[in-house]
Amino acid sequence: MQNSVSAVLLDTVSIQRYIFSSNNLIENIGASQIVEDIYDTHLEKVIEKVIGEIKNTSYTPNIYDAWKENPEKKAIIEDQIPFEVGYIGGGNALLFFKDENKAKEFIKEWSMELLTCCPGLIPACSIGSINFDNFSNDLGDLFKQLSENKSSFVPETIIKRHGITAQCAKTGYSAEVWLEGNYISYLSYAKINAAKNAKEELENFLKESNLIDKYTFTSKLDELGQEKGEENYIAIVHIDGNDVGSRIRNLKEIKDLREFSKKLKEATENAFKAMLLRFDDNINTIDLQLKKEKQNGKIILPLRPIVIGGDDITFVSNGKLGIWLAKKFIEAFEEETKSLGHLTACAGIAITKTKYPFYRGYRLSEELTRSAKDKRKELEDSGSWIDFHITSGGFSGELTDIRDKHYKSPSGYSLTLRPYKIEDFEEMVKSCASFNNPKTFPHSKIMELREILYSGKQAEQAFVEKIKARGLELPVYKEFDGKEIFKNNQTPYFDMIEIMDFYPDCFIRGNNENLHS
Repeated sequence: MQNSVSAVLLDTVSIQRYIFSSNNLIENIGASQIVEDIYDTHLEKVIEKVIGEIKNTSYTPNIYDAWKENPEKKAIIEDQIPFEVGYIGGGNALLFFKDENKAKEFIKEWSMELLTCCPGLIPACSIGSINFDNFSNDLGDLFKQLSENKSSFVPETIIKRHGITAQCAKTGYSAEVWLEGNYISYLSYAKINAAKNAKEELENFLKESNLIDKYTFTSKLDELGQEKGEENYIAIVHIDGNDVGSRIRNLKEIKDLREFSKKLKEATENAFKAMLLRFDDNINTIDLQLKKEKQNGKIILPLRPIVIGGDDITFVSNGKLGIWLAKKFIEAFEEETKSLGHLTACAGIAITKTKYPFYRGYRLSEELTRSAKDKRKELEDSGSWIDFHITSGGFSGELTDIRDKHYKSPSGYSLTLRPYKIEDFEEMVKSCASFNNPKTFPHSKIMELREILYSGKQAEQAFVEKIKARGLELPVYKEFDGKEIFKNNQTPYFDMIEIMDFYPDCFIRGNNENLHS
């Protein structure tokens, strides 16, 4: 008996750009659905074309539960099993072939399938031999080869536009498909068409949470419960698990890799359902701040998931709910992953005007997530972290540049303590309670403090003395005792002022017995 097989490792390039390049939410949703389907519907189709009927392996789109695993790790090279899925997770798929020629044929057919059915999606792959007795090292070599392949060759997957072709108003590419009175590119058409299936799958989350009779999801950014005018904000939330890649690379056995991928996917989905239930627990209180939209008698949820992956999630929500929902998801994710050794996550929340370019907002949420991860790594912390940014579109550029240029006092002090460890963030929110009470700190003084933060040391000291004379005191938070604005060249008070506008008032007050914060 042999002890090695031909292995193919699949991936896709620039997934985020593919999903979030449009300012049309329905296209973002459809693109995410296409990405989700590639390892279900499309993989099944290509395998059946290359291998034919697969004996002893039940292949259905329900990847993890429907594939029949052989108890012996080397059984893949038995004559009766020409092919098997190693694992699917984290955006990758690892496939085993007994015949190397079949592996190469698969790559050819796989590329053609994505080119014709998923326009704009850029496939990447690597191929090599895996010895089951040296599984971890051989898999590492496959990942290394995959990385090299992704950087050395990027295939064209969209029909080029020429002078004789019409231009799609949505994408700028060649317009080939007539839809609702206009010609659009096949890229846009495929995304819009896929969005129909996405809504059906999301309904399952509501069914499994027993919320299907009460709520529905929207496919429009302006139906997230915003008020018209100046307060018309959305939150783009990106959450990513911590150290998941290293955990995967350290797994020595294929069965462990499969089990980890399966449980991680389940944990992410369960955390999302828990977040929905927590919103439902508090809707009557939160509703005081939200415009309630309805569709067919059901409440339109002020949030809409776009990506729910193995260890990451991206969703859009009402601007006032994004930070709170991110916190609820992370708390649920930590609880759900206890069986995996208690995973943590980092979140980035970009709060923008509804009409702000969506892709720029998403990129900002990614930067914020990276900022949280970098801080966590710098402090060698094992917990979950969160970072957020509120923009009206006035500042552009990289996050670090924006904060260096526009979030500094005249004395060179930082106006923000972000990012926060999740426990510290919760403590900071509670400290906002005195800001949120006109009796302890009038609103006019909060607005004055915001101006003072940009005014320099002398003005800061004068402000503290003035409020002290009136019997007022700044909120107390950690080492900030309320007697001065800056310590160690930083201040939490700018963060508190912004949080007051973009966090549910009921959780800042924290004095309602019916709250499930």
